[in-house]
Amino acid sequence: MKTRLAWKFHAVDMHNHVWGNSSGRLDRDGMEALIAEADRYGIERIGISCPLLAPRVGATEFRNANDLVLEAIQCHPDRFFGFCFVDPADSGAVPEIRRCAAHGMAGIKLYHQHLVCDEIQRPVMEEAARLGIPVLMHAGKCTDPATIAAQPNLSHAGHFLRALEMFPDTTLIQAHIGGGGDWEWNLRMLDGLRNPRYFIDLGGSVCDVNIVRRTVEAVGIDSVLFATDMSIAEGVVKILHAGLTIRELGKILHHNWTRLEKMKK
Repeated sequence: MKTRLAWKFHAVDMHNHVWGNSSGRLDRDGMEALIAEADRYGIERIGISCPLLAPRVGATEFRNANDLVLEAIQCHPDRFFGFCFVDPADSGAVPEIRRCAAHGMAGIKLYHQHLVCDEIQRPVMEEAARLGIPVLMHAGKCTDPATIAAQPNLSHAGHFLRALEMFPDTTLIQAHIGGGGDWEWNLRMLDGLRNPRYFIDLGGSVCDVNIVRRTVEAVGIDSVLFATDMSIAEGVVKILHAGLTIRELGKILHHNWTRLEKMKK
């Protein structure tokens, strides 16, 4: 069984994370372990963020989280690129996005504080469009009561379709189709979508048969991005055994993300 990506693909895992330790400083051991695992599985570059899970996150908190990401990038500038995490409900969100973009961050990371199609997102979405950077949004279609209660504002594919209408100039990335929940429902909602402002990443630990091929069929090869969301072994194995052509692998592993990076203004 193939378990490693060939270096010729210059693979980009565009959705992963670094975290703080118990003292609030960058967990450097965890960061170095992430680099080592990426080396083991043939991943060249890694997109990182540090989202916070509280229902509301203030500017001081998300600024500190983004500083951890910037520190990690300084440690490994050839391997890491960053996503700026904010809570759009805080008036400091747009200034923080501008600060992070000035430091070279490649996109914005939103978590489950608000639906992707909530009007509260508008200033953040418009700033993303102005800067030419994508918005990576935590997503899923959960079915178990515990997760639904814990994440009442979790965005699913239907919310993304609404957001594409609300924010037509903003590039949206629906996170981790393999993150759990009813991924087949999500893809049924997206069937036939061909929108240059919409992308979906393959991250998450779910390795169900046909998940990768079904994602490509639903939204088109040009809208699918390789990602692991901390499940590197699962992410690599499921894409290597999805029956993709070399051309399809090249697009998902590298070219689609590179095209997004070139949109930055």
